[in-house]
Amino acid sequence: MTIENTAQVVEDPDIRLLEEMGYKQELYRGFSPFMSFAFCFTAVNVLTSISIGFTYSLTTGGSGVTIWAWVLGSLFTILIGLSLAEICSVYPSAGSVYHWAGQLVPVDHAPLASFICGWFNFVGNFAGDVAFASGFATIVNAAVIMGGNNSLNTGAQVGIGIGICFVWAAQNALRIDQQGWLNNIAVFFQLGSAITIVVVLFSMAPKRATAYDVFASTYNGTGFSFPYVCVISILSTLFSFSGYEAGAHLAEETRGASRAAPKGIVGTCICSAITGFVYLLALLFSIPDMNNFIMISDGADSTQSSTTDAYRAAVPYGGALALTILLIINLYFAGMSSLTVTSRIGFAMARDGVFPLSIYLRWIFEPTKTPLGNVIFVFFINSLLLLLQLASKTAFSAILSIATLGYQISYFMPILFRCTTARRNFPIGEFNLGRFGVPIAIISATWLFITSIIMLFPSEYPVTKDNMNYAVVIVGGIFLLAAMYWIFSARHWFVGPKRTTANSNELPLNPISISDIKEIKTSPSLIHVRL
Repeated sequence: MTIENTAQVVEDPDIRLLEEMGYKQELYRGFSPFMSFAFCFTAVNVLTSISIGFTYSLTTGGSGVTIWAWVLGSLFTILIGLSLAEICSVYPSAGSVYHWAGQLVPVDHAPLASFICGWFNFVGNFAGDVAFASGFATIVNAAVIMGGNNSLNTGAQVGIGIGICFVWAAQNALRIDQQGWLNNIAVFFQLGSAITIVVVLFSMAPKRATAYDVFASTYNGTGFSFPYVCVISILSTLFSFSGYEAGAHLAEETRGASRAAPKGIVGTCICSAITGFVYLLALLFSIPDMNNFIMISDGADSTQSSTTDAYRAAVPYGGALALTILLIINLYFAGMSSLTVTSRIGFAMARDGVFPLSIYLRWIFEPTKTPLGNVIFVFFINSLLLLLQLASKTAFSAILSIATLGYQISYFMPILFRCTTARRNFPIGEFNLGRFGVPIAIISATWLFITSIIMLFPSEYPVTKDNMNYAVVIVGGIFLLAAMYWIFSARHWFVGPKRTTANSNELPLNPISISDIKEIKTSPSLIHVRL
């Protein structure tokens, strides 16, 4: 093939880069760079994730531990975001961390690395969907109580959670650019809501906590020793940030993905850290007496959400209800984006045959070019996980742990491989950290490993069957099934992330390793074009 002919073939650098990674363009590439950031920021949505984990934060450390856990978690999250962005720039695919794990190890180990990483990320994502759906139901219940009605029972709240998951699934049948405009709206709505809530809480609260109360006071409602509480308190912060790689999952639907997706990841981490810090300050300063507030939150007059209790303590009932409605709308947008991410990682894994019946789960709805088979699958498993709340009062905490653990391990694996097996031959993308890439990756991998272990710790003492952290049981059960599937079936045929088109004159049929990509980039007959 001559250079002239090659130039004619390469009409779109994004499509060409995708082909070099071994895939054809199947999804509709309708996301602009801003849409990529908007989607990522909306999927994380710290306004809502902080709100639904606020009760856990207050009872597990109080104000001082909550605010400093946020500062510490923010710093490390930005470092992790930089590491993921660097990898994403080289491999902008819908598989995201699942795909990266297979590319950053030797070819012989790629199938197992991708299999493990993919399952953790998929589990983290669908547990994140469930957390948003459950949080949506909780805040709706708070609004119902504020309206002067009786609290909804657990069954009704689970029904609301499943119902909103169905709405999100239906919306994900839209073409991606149509959904992208909703995410654009969601970004401005989230920022506007955050500013409104912060201004209202700071200006209208009849009494405010002192700076000492916010930054130094503590509360321990767990029954464990205080040092242990300081350790497990990081869960709420890490959950609030979870999903910041969301833009990478939409890389095959984003224009200029090798630049736009990495910038979306880093921009989301920084903007979320600032937005979350200000929002937390507003909430904590509006609670002058933490001990009394927690007693009220546990009492009959509570809205059953510490966040909305804080709203109600700061402003009259009508104002508190208005703020609560803003929160409900933000939860709607957050869950919609979260389910999109889950369906994309599920599609990428099904495309490579990871799941049983993958041929059905990778089905593309041609009129909108969306992976509708996986959207339906994700809705089904989200509904099953929501039903767990009927069995245990601590199910929600377990869901937070499952989501956070899944994300953490799936981020840990490619970053670890980046600074070990791929340390010397990692390709340079358009977004790169230069000589700081490896040190930042080492710090990020260490943090992710340590905090992943924490996700399995119990949060109440003494530990009983009613309050234990069932995350270890659920995650263990899922991965026992996955391990059995690998041992008895998948290891005999699964070859890791692979191409869906075959052109023996240009690309190898096997999974593309680092050396393969370097060869493609340097071959005179395969000009690598980037915007």
